[in-house]
Amino acid sequence: MGAKEQMIAILRDRDTARIHFTYRSGGHTATINQGVFTRVADELRDGHLNVVEGRHSGNRITYSSWREGSNAANTFYLGENPRWSRDFNGLVVHESIHAYFDVTRTEMPWLHNETIAYIAQGYYLRNSGYPHSRMEEDEPYEVGWQAAMEMARGRSGSEWIQSLQDLLRNDSRYSSYITQSYTGDG
Repeated sequence: MGAKEQMIAILRDRDTARIHFTYRSGGHTATINQGVFTRVADELRDGHLNVVEGRHSGNRITYSSWREGSNAANTFYLGENPRWSRDFNGLVVHESIHAYFDVTRTEMPWLHNETIAYIAQGYYLRNSGYPHSRMEEDEPYEVGWQAAMEMARGRSGSEWIQSLQDLLRNDSRYSSYITQSYTGDG
């Protein structure tokens, strides 16, 4: 199975299908559910979104909405990912959130876009039984997992969401864009 087909399968699997939450923060609301992941899977299947393997070193995936330098638009760029792992699946879920906001032409601050993606990744890790003991403490995906755990219990998760946003604002990996606005262009 190629990477693209594997990503489609991940976006349609039962652990992804069980992701369901409504994000409310700073006047922004987004509902994330099975339809979000089905839409991205359909866009991949139909060739509207592309996958390029081996672009990054390490276990990393990015999504490029726009053509920038050597990056084509509407493309997932994979690294040297252990594609058999739940880590990989969680990264696919995370980046598919960015792809969804792109294909639906959504406008929002990058801070909310990344926060939602990390909560979705956290939900996937929770749903798939990924052990908390394997997570790196205070990494965005771990804080997203904490928020997902609270939200799954019927709570707002607002304290964890605030912690995640503070972490993103102060993390050098995000400093070049996290305070800017995101506009999906389909």
